[in-house]
Amino acid sequence: MPVILHWPIPAIKELQSEGLAITYAPGKKGKISIGLINLMPNHAETERHWLRLFAKLKDTVDLHFIRLSSWRPDTADIKHLRALYQPLTLESDFDGLVITGAPLGHKEYEQVPYWDELKEIFDMSSYYATSTLYSCWAANAALHHFYNIPRRVRARKISGIYQHRIVRRHPLIEHMEAGVQFPHSRFAEARQTQLFAHPEVRVLMQAPNAGAFYAVDEPRRRAYIFGHPEYEADTLQKEFKREFEKGMEPLPPEYYFVDNETFELPLPHWQDDGSTLIQNWINHWLK
Repeated sequence: MPVILHWPIPAIKELQSEGLAITYAPGKKGKISIGLINLMPNHAETERHWLRLFAKLKDTVDLHFIRLSSWRPDTADIKHLRALYQPLTLESDFDGLVITGAPLGHKEYEQVPYWDELKEIFDMSSYYATSTLYSCWAANAALHHFYNIPRRVRARKISGIYQHRIVRRHPLIEHMEAGVQFPHSRFAEARQTQLFAHPEVRVLMQAPNAGAFYAVDEPRRRAYIFGHPEYEADTLQKEFKREFEKGMEPLPPEYYFVDNETFELPLPHWQDDGSTLIQNWINHWLK
Protein backbone atom coordinates (compact mmCIF):
# COMPACT_ATOMS: atom_id res chain seq x y z
CA MET A 1 0.00 0.00 0.00
CA PRO A 2 1.24 3.53 -0.67
CA VAL A 3 3.00 5.94 1.60
CA ILE A 4 1.31 9.33 1.40
CA LEU A 5 3.49 12.42 1.77
CA HIS A 6 2.20 15.95 2.11
CA TRP A 7 5.49 17.52 1.05
CA PRO A 8 7.59 16.87 -2.10
CA ILE A 9 10.43 14.91 -0.47
CA PRO A 10 13.28 14.57 -3.06
CA ALA A 11 13.45 10.76 -2.68
CA ILE A 12 9.92 10.28 -4.02
CA LYS A 13 10.85 10.01 -7.70
CA GLU A 14 13.84 7.75 -7.06
CA LEU A 15 11.80 5.33 -4.96
CA GLN A 16 8.91 5.41 -7.42
CA SER A 17 11.38 4.38 -10.14
CA GLU A 18 12.11 1.29 -8.00
CA GLY A 19 8.43 0.42 -8.20
CA LEU A 20 7.65 1.47 -4.63
CA ALA A 21 4.24 2.85 -3.76
CA ILE A 22 4.96 6.39 -2.62
CA THR A 23 2.80 9.33 -3.54
CA TYR A 24 2.89 13.07 -2.99
CA ALA A 25 -0.72 13.94 -2.22
CA PRO A 26 -1.17 16.89 0.18
CA GLY A 27 -4.95 16.49 0.37
CA LYS A 28 -5.05 12.77 1.14
CA LYS A 29 -5.04 10.91 4.43
CA GLY A 30 -3.61 7.49 5.14
CA LYS A 31 -5.07 4.77 7.35
CA ILE A 32 -2.17 5.18 9.79
CA SER A 33 -0.57 8.54 10.63
CA ILE A 34 3.11 8.48 11.62
CA GLY A 35 5.49 11.29 12.56
CA LEU A 36 9.21 10.66 12.02
CA ILE A 37 11.78 12.78 13.85
CA ASN A 38 14.92 12.62 11.70
CA LEU A 39 18.05 13.17 13.81
CA MET A 40 20.56 12.07 11.17
CA PRO A 41 22.72 14.84 9.64
CA ASN A 42 22.15 13.63 6.08
CA HIS A 43 18.42 14.17 6.09
CA ALA A 44 17.77 13.29 2.44
CA GLU A 45 19.55 9.92 2.71
CA THR A 46 17.71 8.99 5.88
CA GLU A 47 14.39 9.96 4.31
CA ARG A 48 15.10 7.48 1.50
CA HIS A 49 16.06 4.74 3.96
CA TRP A 50 12.88 4.93 6.01
CA LEU A 51 10.52 5.60 3.11
CA ARG A 52 11.70 2.37 1.49
CA LEU A 53 10.64 0.40 4.58
CA PHE A 54 7.28 2.14 4.91
CA ALA A 55 6.50 1.66 1.21
CA LYS A 56 6.44 -2.13 1.67
CA LEU A 57 3.75 -2.14 4.36
CA LYS A 58 0.27 -3.59 3.99
CA ASP A 59 -1.36 -0.41 5.33
CA THR A 60 -1.51 3.01 3.74
CA VAL A 61 0.67 5.27 5.90
CA ASP A 62 0.38 9.04 6.13
CA LEU A 63 4.01 9.97 6.92
CA HIS A 64 5.16 13.32 8.32
CA PHE A 65 8.82 14.28 8.76
CA ILE A 66 9.43 16.26 11.95
CA ARG A 67 12.16 18.80 12.71
CA LEU A 68 13.48 19.96 16.05
CA SER A 69 13.14 23.65 16.83
CA SER A 70 16.50 23.89 18.64
CA TRP A 71 18.75 22.14 16.09
CA ARG A 72 20.31 23.62 12.97
CA PRO A 73 22.73 20.95 11.69
CA ASP A 74 25.68 22.23 9.66
CA THR A 75 25.34 19.37 7.16
CA ALA A 76 21.65 19.89 6.42
CA ASP A 77 19.93 22.31 4.10
CA ILE A 78 17.89 24.57 6.37
CA LYS A 79 15.57 25.44 3.48
CA HIS A 80 14.95 21.71 3.02
CA LEU A 81 13.97 21.30 6.67
CA ARG A 82 11.74 24.36 6.76
CA ALA A 83 9.99 23.50 3.50
CA LEU A 84 9.54 19.75 3.92
CA TYR A 85 9.46 19.14 7.69
CA GLN A 86 7.00 20.26 10.32
CA PRO A 87 7.51 21.03 14.03
CA LEU A 88 5.83 19.18 16.86
CA THR A 89 3.09 21.28 18.40
CA LEU A 90 0.31 20.73 20.92
CA GLU A 91 -1.93 20.08 17.89
CA SER A 92 0.29 17.22 16.65
CA ASP A 93 -1.66 13.96 16.77
CA PHE A 94 -0.14 10.79 15.27
CA ASP A 95 -0.90 7.13 15.64
CA GLY A 96 2.82 6.41 15.87
CA LEU A 97 6.04 8.35 16.38
CA VAL A 98 9.50 7.23 15.14
CA ILE A 99 12.71 8.85 16.43
CA THR A 100 15.79 7.95 14.41
CA GLY A 101 19.37 7.35 15.42
CA ALA A 102 22.13 9.96 15.33
CA PRO A 103 25.96 9.75 14.95
CA LEU A 104 26.62 10.88 18.51
CA GLY A 105 28.25 7.81 20.04
CA HIS A 106 31.19 9.72 21.52
CA LYS A 107 29.12 12.49 23.15
CA GLU A 108 27.55 12.39 26.56
CA TYR A 109 23.82 12.95 26.29
CA GLU A 110 24.04 16.25 28.13
CA GLN A 111 26.55 17.50 25.51
CA VAL A 112 24.06 17.05 22.65
CA PRO A 113 22.87 20.54 21.56
CA TYR A 114 19.20 19.56 21.42
CA TRP A 115 19.14 17.27 24.46
CA ASP A 116 16.73 19.41 26.48
CA GLU A 117 14.23 19.54 23.63
CA LEU A 118 14.56 15.82 23.00
CA LYS A 119 13.91 15.04 26.66
CA GLU A 120 10.70 17.07 26.44
CA ILE A 121 9.68 15.06 23.37
CA PHE A 122 10.44 11.81 25.20
CA ASP A 123 8.24 12.91 28.10
CA MET A 124 5.45 14.08 25.77
CA SER A 125 5.65 11.17 23.33
CA SER A 126 2.49 9.51 24.66
CA TYR A 127 0.67 12.82 24.09
CA TYR A 128 1.79 13.04 20.46
CA ALA A 129 1.22 9.38 19.57
CA THR A 130 -0.20 6.08 20.76
CA SER A 131 3.23 4.42 20.56
CA THR A 132 6.82 5.51 19.94
CA LEU A 133 9.54 3.52 18.16
CA TYR A 134 13.07 4.60 19.13
CA SER A 135 15.91 3.71 16.74
CA CYS A 136 19.59 3.09 17.63
CA TRP A 137 21.04 6.21 19.34
CA ALA A 138 17.54 7.47 20.16
CA ALA A 139 16.76 4.08 21.72
CA ASN A 140 19.78 4.24 24.00
CA ALA A 141 19.11 7.90 24.81
CA ALA A 142 15.51 7.08 25.76
CA LEU A 143 16.67 4.22 28.00
CA HIS A 144 18.99 6.67 29.75
CA HIS A 145 16.23 9.23 30.16
CA PHE A 146 13.41 6.92 31.24
CA TYR A 147 15.28 4.30 33.27
CA ASN A 148 18.59 6.01 34.13
CA ILE A 149 20.55 3.37 32.21
CA PRO A 150 24.00 4.85 31.47
CA ARG A 151 25.75 4.63 28.13
CA ARG A 152 28.85 2.54 27.66
CA VAL A 153 31.45 3.54 25.05
CA ARG A 154 32.86 0.37 23.54
CA ALA A 155 36.55 -0.21 22.84
CA ARG A 156 35.59 -1.17 19.30
CA LYS A 157 32.61 0.02 17.32
CA ILE A 158 29.89 -2.53 16.67
CA SER A 159 29.56 -2.53 12.89
CA GLY A 160 28.37 -5.30 10.62
CA ILE A 161 25.53 -7.60 9.63
CA TYR A 162 24.74 -9.92 12.53
CA GLN A 163 22.59 -12.98 13.05
CA HIS A 164 20.05 -12.77 15.87
CA ARG A 165 18.41 -15.13 18.27
CA ILE A 166 14.91 -14.82 19.66
CA VAL A 167 15.06 -14.12 23.40
CA ARG A 168 11.32 -13.88 23.94
CA ARG A 169 8.36 -14.27 21.59
CA HIS A 170 6.18 -11.19 21.20
CA PRO A 171 3.77 -9.77 18.57
CA LEU A 172 6.38 -7.09 17.70
CA ILE A 173 8.69 -9.77 16.28
CA GLU A 174 6.07 -11.99 14.66
CA HIS A 175 7.47 -13.80 11.57
CA MET A 176 11.05 -13.33 12.81
CA GLU A 177 13.07 -16.53 13.03
CA ALA A 178 16.36 -17.36 14.74
CA GLY A 179 19.27 -16.37 12.51
CA VAL A 180 17.58 -13.34 10.95
CA GLN A 181 20.19 -10.75 10.00
CA PHE A 182 20.22 -6.99 10.55
CA PRO A 183 22.89 -4.25 10.45
CA HIS A 184 24.29 -2.77 13.66
CA SER A 185 26.39 0.39 13.83
CA ARG A 186 27.21 2.13 17.12
CA PHE A 187 30.09 3.26 19.32
CA ALA A 188 28.12 3.39 22.58
CA GLU A 189 25.14 1.59 24.03
CA ALA A 190 23.22 0.64 27.15
CA ARG A 191 24.63 -2.52 28.71
CA GLN A 192 22.46 -5.51 27.90
CA THR A 193 22.75 -6.74 31.49
CA GLN A 194 21.21 -3.47 32.65
CA LEU A 195 18.29 -3.94 30.29
CA PHE A 196 17.61 -7.32 31.86
CA ALA A 197 17.73 -5.63 35.28
CA HIS A 198 14.64 -3.55 34.44
CA PRO A 199 11.52 -5.77 34.53
CA GLU A 200 9.50 -3.26 32.50
CA VAL A 201 11.99 -3.52 29.61
CA ARG A 202 11.95 -6.90 27.85
CA VAL A 203 14.66 -7.81 25.35
CA LEU A 204 13.05 -9.62 22.41
CA MET A 205 15.96 -10.16 20.01
CA GLN A 206 19.70 -10.27 20.55
CA ALA A 207 22.86 -10.87 18.51
CA PRO A 208 25.63 -12.81 20.33
CA ASN A 209 28.32 -10.60 18.74
CA ALA A 210 26.45 -7.29 18.86
CA GLY A 211 24.10 -7.26 21.83
CA ALA A 212 20.42 -6.39 22.06
CA PHE A 213 18.57 -5.62 18.84
CA TYR A 214 14.96 -5.15 19.98
CA ALA A 215 13.41 -4.38 23.36
CA VAL A 216 9.93 -3.36 24.46
CA ASP A 217 8.26 -1.56 27.34
CA GLU A 218 4.79 -3.02 26.85
CA PRO A 219 2.81 -0.99 29.43
CA ARG A 220 4.10 2.30 28.02
CA ARG A 221 3.98 1.17 24.36
CA ARG A 222 7.64 1.93 23.70
CA ALA A 223 9.63 -0.07 21.16
CA TYR A 224 13.43 0.10 21.06
CA ILE A 225 15.39 -1.05 17.99
CA PHE A 226 19.16 -0.85 18.49
CA GLY A 227 20.15 -1.83 14.94
CA HIS A 228 19.45 -0.42 11.50
CA PRO A 229 16.90 -2.34 9.42
CA GLU A 230 16.55 0.77 7.25
CA TYR A 231 20.17 0.76 6.02
CA GLU A 232 20.97 0.37 2.33
CA ALA A 233 23.51 -2.12 1.00
CA ASP A 234 26.40 0.39 1.01
CA THR A 235 25.61 2.35 4.20
CA LEU A 236 28.09 0.50 6.42
CA GLN A 237 30.74 0.84 3.71
CA LYS A 238 30.16 4.61 3.55
CA GLU A 239 30.47 4.87 7.33
CA PHE A 240 33.70 2.86 7.29
CA LYS A 241 35.23 5.11 4.60
CA ARG A 242 34.14 8.27 6.42
CA GLU A 243 35.70 7.13 9.69
CA PHE A 244 38.87 6.01 7.88
CA GLU A 245 39.24 9.42 6.23
CA LYS A 246 38.90 11.04 9.67
CA GLY A 247 41.86 8.99 10.92
CA MET A 248 39.75 6.92 13.32
CA GLU A 249 41.39 3.63 12.23
CA PRO A 250 38.11 1.68 12.04
CA LEU A 251 37.90 -2.06 11.52
CA PRO A 252 35.92 -3.26 8.48
CA PRO A 253 32.28 -4.11 9.19
CA GLU A 254 31.87 -7.71 10.35
CA TYR A 255 30.04 -10.39 8.32
CA TYR A 256 29.30 -7.72 5.73
CA PHE A 257 31.14 -8.06 2.43
CA VAL A 258 30.20 -10.99 0.21
CA ASP A 259 33.88 -11.16 -0.78
CA ASN A 260 36.45 -9.55 1.53
CA GLU A 261 39.01 -9.33 -1.27
CA THR A 262 36.82 -7.52 -3.77
CA PHE A 263 34.65 -5.78 -1.12
CA GLU A 264 31.55 -6.98 -2.95
CA LEU A 265 28.47 -5.59 -1.20
CA PRO A 266 25.56 -7.75 -0.02
CA LEU A 267 22.01 -7.38 -1.19
CA PRO A 268 19.99 -5.46 1.45
CA HIS A 269 17.94 -8.55 2.32
CA TRP A 270 17.28 -7.18 5.82
CA GLN A 271 15.03 -4.40 4.53
CA ASP A 272 12.06 -6.72 3.95
CA ASP A 273 12.41 -7.98 7.51
CA GLY A 274 12.65 -4.36 8.64
CA SER A 275 9.32 -3.62 6.96
CA THR A 276 7.86 -6.63 8.76
CA LEU A 277 9.00 -5.20 12.09
CA ILE A 278 7.28 -1.90 11.33
CA GLN A 279 4.12 -3.71 10.20
CA ASN A 280 4.14 -5.68 13.46
CA TRP A 281 4.47 -2.42 15.42
CA ILE A 282 1.49 -0.98 13.53
CA ASN A 283 -0.60 -4.14 13.99
CA HIS A 284 0.16 -4.40 17.70
CA TRP A 285 -0.33 -0.82 18.84
CA LEU A 286 -1.48 1.58 16.11
CA LYS A 287 -4.66 -0.01 14.77
